[in-house]
Amino acid sequence: MTLIDVLAFTWFCLCYFGYAWAVRYGPLKSRRGLVAAVNDRRAQWMETALRRDIRIMDAQLLTSLSSGNAFFASTSVLVLGGLAAMLGAVDNVKTRLEQLPFISDTPLVLWEFKILFLMMLMIVSFFSFAWAFRLTHYVGTMFGALPLQSEAYTEEAQAHARKTAELVGLSGRHLNSGLRTIYFAMAGLAWFVSPILF
Repeated sequence: MTLIDVLAFTWFCLCYFGYAWAVRYGPLKSRRGLVAAVNDRRAQWMETALRRDIRIMDAQLLTSLSSGNAFFASTSVLVLGGLAAMLGAVDNVKTRLEQLPFISDTPLVLWEFKILFLMMLMIVSFFSFAWAFRLTHYVGTMFGALPLQSEAYTEEAQAHARKTAELVGLSGRHLNSGLRTIYFAMAGLAWFVSPILF
């Protein structure tokens, strides 16, 4: 691995972990961005659902959230399988891709490392999506236990709605984490072209 590859990989790790930290604990946590606005809407959604007598639409929304998480989890597994196949035929893949004029000549060991690196990112994204999917099942249970419309204005009902909204928000946070990992993995593809692009 050349110095430029080491620097590129280090820069990637700093960006990936640094951004995740900044969003979760650092200066970006307190910013009123899209995530905060959506969390406010989630709380409003649960408070409104409390006052609805028929909650079929809300159940359909929860099903949609769950399906989206399952889709991304299965997509991560498919990409992981493709990368595993690529790792199994790395000699052939390397030979063919390096015939392209914009792909840099790289040792075989580094090709294997790059593929393993992308596989690791796909594993992380899969577990983020799978956990978000699991959380939507917990949300479904909490939603099913929402008090009746006649009890909507009690403190207990309001607290239950808040906790349900927080759980939906937690599921959304893990979904965002998985998506962010996929975006970084897409940036990682540039490493096959050149460490400078990466």
